[in-house]
Amino acid sequence: MVKISAMKDDALLHALEEAATRLDIKLSYEDLLKGVVATHGGMFMLRGEKRIIIHKGLQVRDKIELLAELLAAVNTEAIHLAPEVRDRIEKARLKAAPKEAKQA
Repeated sequence: MVKISAMKDDALLHALEEAATRLDIKLSYEDLLKGVVATHGGMFMLRGEKRIIIHKGLQVRDKIELLAELLAAVNTEAIHLAPEVRDRIEKARLKAAPKEAKQA
């Protein structure tokens, strides 16, 4: 069965980026795979400000997956999200849950 209202990847990525902005998280895309740093991205605090940096060379679907995983660690209940965006973040939360249970 095909979802008629399914967001295209570019629209989904844009919606996730907007969610980060509404959550007061500064988002940027940088070249993270050269030099000492070798990561696809992450979230961190810098001078009291939450930031997400994602490797700019990733494919759109990889950016979506990584951004959803990072936003899954943040409380998103206070902001309105399109159903597809909330579903993607919830799936990332559920995917991370078994890992967190093992670490506890």
